[in-house]
Amino acid sequence: MNKFKLLIFSILTILTVLTSCTNEEVIIDNLQNTEESESIVTTLSRLNQQYDDNGNVDEAENPAGNIVFDFCFDFVYPINLSFNTGTTVTVNSLDELIDIYFASTENLFINGIAFPFQVETYNENSNALEIETINSEDEFLSLLEDCDFEDEVEDCICTEEYDPVCIDITDLDGELFTISYPNACYAICDGFTEDDFSEECQIDYESSDGECFEFVYPISIILDEGDPVTVNSREELFNATYGAYHIDLVLPLDIIIENDSIVTINDYDELEAIIEDCIGDDNVGVVDCLPEDILSALINCFWQIDFVDDDQYLYNFFSDGTYQVQSDDSLLTSGEFIINTGNETFYITLAANSPIYNDEWVVTVCDESLEMQSIVSPQAELYSIDCVEEGLEDCSIEEVEVLLSNCSWVNVNNDIYTYIINPDYTFEVVEGNTITTTGVWDLNVTVNGYLMSLNSNSTQFQDTWLIADCHEGDLFILSLVSDTTIISDNCD
Repeated sequence: MNKFKLLIFSILTILTVLTSCTNEEVIIDNLQNTEESESIVTTLSRLNQQYDDNGNVDEAENPAGNIVFDFCFDFVYPINLSFNTGTTVTVNSLDELIDIYFASTENLFINGIAFPFQVETYNENSNALEIETINSEDEFLSLLEDCDFEDEVEDCICTEEYDPVCIDITDLDGELFTISYPNACYAICDGFTEDDFSEECQIDYESSDGECFEFVYPISIILDEGDPVTVNSREELFNATYGAYHIDLVLPLDIIIENDSIVTINDYDELEAIIEDCIGDDNVGVVDCLPEDILSALINCFWQIDFVDDDQYLYNFFSDGTYQVQSDDSLLTSGEFIINTGNETFYITLAANSPIYNDEWVVTVCDESLEMQSIVSPQAELYSIDCVEEGLEDCSIEEVEVLLSNCSWVNVNNDIYTYIINPDYTFEVVEGNTITTTGVWDLNVTVNGYLMSLNSNSTQFQDTWLIADCHEGDLFILSLVSDTTIISDNCD
């Protein structure tokens, strides 16, 4: 059961459409004791955001495929609700609740609920589901406040690659079940960390060439050790399993594989063999590189992180395990970094001298390029810029310093000012024959380039230059602040 649990949750991760349908009869009863509740109106309005206009679950809003984690809580059914007309209704499932909401109109809508009622919530301290009893409107409002519905903003932007992570949760009976996220970013947005990830997480049945198989419907499934349920489509399968914690198939069943052949599956091992055969030897979700590869990529590029509020930080890594963080023309902090392994991938732990800039990055791709995601700020976009591909073997750091002082230097985007670099590690910014400001500079070595910091007495002229090439006594320099070329002028 546990082995198949991981397998079926992986399969369901790519089932992207959920239809809200039910054959259960909605019970209307005018004698139920309900109270008007703003909280139930808020709940249904917020729950509606999990669904599209057709009543199908919006995949982007439901990465865990489970209402408790994608929404915040689930009602313990049945619950008793009332319409604005005073008519009451007994709701026996999430499907019925969604059907009623989507059938509502401006003149007929839910505005009341009977207290007390119970909800299923997740306790992050015990890593378990628990039942909470809501006795009044005040307690209902407190539940919604804990869910942060009012304060929630769209600040988690995750990429779409399928690199699944699984998390084991304890259910109400004390048994483990598994939720699966498409990648670590979605899990982190829900408040989990890499320490919560299960090391056993099945890959899905979708390869780069398409789906490996599909079920021949109808099939029967067993949910939470209950009676078998027949589903007639992928949509009904996802719908039926959305609120379930334990899922099992009734075998044997037939599947259609890529060549349109129908194969009978008699046990879970046969199903898993089909999946493994489909994806071959690909280790989806496994980062296949060495720490030295990551180190090389880190120090050969600058790394920019962009936040939704337009803040940007630039990271510069050095081979001695240190790094610097800057924003625009200001050096914010420096620190040390460590490359750690875990869960078949790598994590870069960033310990800054200013703790507010501490971070941890998880490696998501490591082949011809390095791609990473911030765990502390999963909503941010992290990417490399100004990578140095050719070394500076033609010039030592001493030779570069001489070449810098032999010329004056001009930013092509602001060529009215000239930088005069002095051998004593000072510089002047000159407009015509007038010194505008002065400052100091230093030069640091990266693996394939030099990084020059210019600390001016005027913040307008703070800059960082990447000396990316040195050929026959000429320097190729990029300003990382203005993202433009620095050219030489009046060379001796």
